[in-house]
Amino acid sequence: MRVVGNGFLALGLFALVASVLAWSPAPTLQEAEAVVEGVYSRLPRIPVAWEGGPTLRVFRGEGCPLPPRGSRPVAVRVGGQLEVVEILAERARNEFRRVRAQDVLPEAKRFLPDGHLRVYLTVEGLPRLELREAYTLGALVGGAPRRAYRLTYLDDWERREGGYAGTLVFYLDLRGVDPKGELTLVLMNESEEDCVYAFGVPLEAFR
Repeated sequence: MRVVGNGFLALGLFALVASVLAWSPAPTLQEAEAVVEGVYSRLPRIPVAWEGGPTLRVFRGEGCPLPPRGSRPVAVRVGGQLEVVEILAERARNEFRRVRAQDVLPEAKRFLPDGHLRVYLTVEGLPRLELREAYTLGALVGGAPRRAYRLTYLDDWERREGGYAGTLVFYLDLRGVDPKGELTLVLMNESEEDCVYAFGVPLEAFR
């Protein structure tokens, strides 16, 4: 019976891996197990984040330049709870430990609650390091911007010829958002101009 049960579980996880992608605001234990199995190379990996170069457009502001004056985003990565599950599983594997979904999913939910996304925004050309605080990012929800509730930084910041470059990390509460199609993110940089820029994130590109 155990072999049969494990067989059904494996078939279910494989079907999940092969299913159509869409961001999962509240991942199930089965979804998390499929991610963990991918980390241990027992199943194909599931995309748990989307990465790309943000295609900026002017969201608000007459005559606003493209690219923006001052610093500018050059890369973005967006992921939810399952990205945290993957990180925790990879950490365990690197330490020669085995974990299961029931071990890491509760920890992921404590770190990033249901319906929340994490946005890594890499910028270049920042004149002064303290101007990182000037960046404001949010998501359009019901036609209105919903600002990120938290901002942190990676430790990749460095001084370059054109200014500082590094990664900002924003946390968004997107409860109530339909996880289909494209999510519009809006941002302001450190410039004094009244310019708001936007770019799209395909929610159907990752789990």
